Amino acid sequence: MSHLIEWLTASQGYFQNLGWWGVLAFGAVIMVVQLVLVPVAPLGIASGMMFGLGKGMLAVTLGTALGMTLNFLLARHVARAALAHRLQRSEKFRLIDVAIGREGWRIVALLRFVPMPFGIANFCYGLTAIPFWPYLFASMAAIIPSNFFFVWFGASAHESLQSLVGGGRPRQPFEYVMLVVGLAATFAALTYISRIARAAVANHGTGTETVVAPAE
Repeated sequence: MSHLIEWLTASQGYFQNLGWWGVLAFGAVIMVVQLVLVPVAPLGIASGMMFGLGKGMLAVTLGTALGMTLNFLLARHVARAALAHRLQRSEKFRLIDVAIGREGWRIVALLRFVPMPFGIANFCYGLTAIPFWPYLFASMAAIIPSNFFFVWFGASAHESLQSLVGGGRPRQPFEYVMLVVGLAATFAALTYISRIARAAVANHGTGTETVVAPAE
């Protein structure tokens, strides 16, 4: 993780100088990073710091969409046998598998609020019975709040830093208060939804059957 942060710091100017191509390139970086199961939250924050809220959200949305698509398809069509052999021994995966088999995209959407490595989650969903398009649309809609939070945090932190060192417009005290309140409210909301998601999986995972997607 420390190497990733060092690389992000060193390459910030490079991506910014590329303009819109830099936004697209950073989205590709996010896709690759999650593929090797590295947490993507630091990349979301870095995206906001590099590009601001609008372009930062575009980069993160593009990267996460490509990443969840690639991992899902790899799990379902390429590495299914090896992954299924490892994950079927996991009680947590069995509960998720059963819950998704009963509720489909609703459980996938809820589980996106549970703290779980993004890349690993995408591989897991590829082994369940959920069809690709419901999985993709539910995932894309559900990760908007967390993506927005990380990008907004990065953009706000960058603006605050600029103000402290004399760049950009001076920020008023109430803006810092609103920043803290916003961070606290977002964290509380995500924590609450995470609890709901875990309870939903537990309630739907009381059976013994599994519904792993058939080989295609």
